[in-house]
Amino acid sequence: MIATATALDALTREPQVHSHVRATLPDSTFWPEGMDFDSRTGRFYVASVRHRTIAELRADGTVRELWPRDRHDLGALLGVRVDGARGVLWATTSGIAQMDGFAPGDTVIAALLRIRIADGAVEQRWNLPPIRGGHVLGDLAVGPRGDVFVTDSNDPVLYWLRPGATSLDAVRSPLFHSLQGMAPGPNGAVVFLSDYSRGLRRLDLATKRVTRLADAPRSTSVGCDGIAWDRGAIVAVQNGVSPARIMRFVLDPSYTRVVRAELLDQNSTVADEPTIGAVAGREFVYVANSQWNKHDAAGHRISAIPLTAPVLLAVPLPY
Repeated sequence: MIATATALDALTREPQVHSHVRATLPDSTFWPEGMDFDSRTGRFYVASVRHRTIAELRADGTVRELWPRDRHDLGALLGVRVDGARGVLWATTSGIAQMDGFAPGDTVIAALLRIRIADGAVEQRWNLPPIRGGHVLGDLAVGPRGDVFVTDSNDPVLYWLRPGATSLDAVRSPLFHSLQGMAPGPNGAVVFLSDYSRGLRRLDLATKRVTRLADAPRSTSVGCDGIAWDRGAIVAVQNGVSPARIMRFVLDPSYTRVVRAELLDQNSTVADEPTIGAVAGREFVYVANSQWNKHDAAGHRISAIPLTAPVLLAVPLPY
């Protein structure tokens, strides 16, 4: 049973386990962050913060890493999305302390990558100019028209690569504070964004006007990380609340406000630190146990918190 906003207060601390394990990575040090699903092949792609690579998880359980670990020309891999129509992956990379082999000069690394799935070749790279403190390109999305959107968690900017363009447009707004995931609407005219500290946002691509999505009664969209579009609703990994949970925010027909908030999954035993997910058929599959809380700000292991093998959990979506 899906819990609606009227019952969320009572259920906040109670487990609501509706998910099952969809895939597991054997290496507990992998440190997953972003992921996506290729509906053509049934394969998952998971980005590694620690090892600067992307893993392809096949249906038979085998794993292929698209290139050898710890490439010095790349930073941590954070976001990854499949562009099946073009046979490529889009990914974001940033030089942050949590990646293996980090050096202070690596903070200049910040780029959007287009990667050929077949052999892992980086076909094209869009580098961002360095800024104080470095960029953290945490997530990205591919729209139905081929637009690619990238958010910067350290500098509140949305970067937009239009189809056929050679450079990124920067979209700024006073309503942007701590941008995370994005979910392009089905018509390609709007993009929804999660602002970690302020809630869900809506960007009209024609006018670049940004508005806040009003929350449903007795619910909040603050603390959402990765988000995805699902049939008139936004599915969100809401890890800025305790315990973390998977929510489905149903929008009104004009896509301007949330009319109902549904709790889909709250599996704290496995999903101690969920991050980003994707719609796979009629399931939402998400990274359950990333490793940010198992390392300190300098990327050093906290020995008291054991590492576990990275897990992708799948929760059914309403029909």
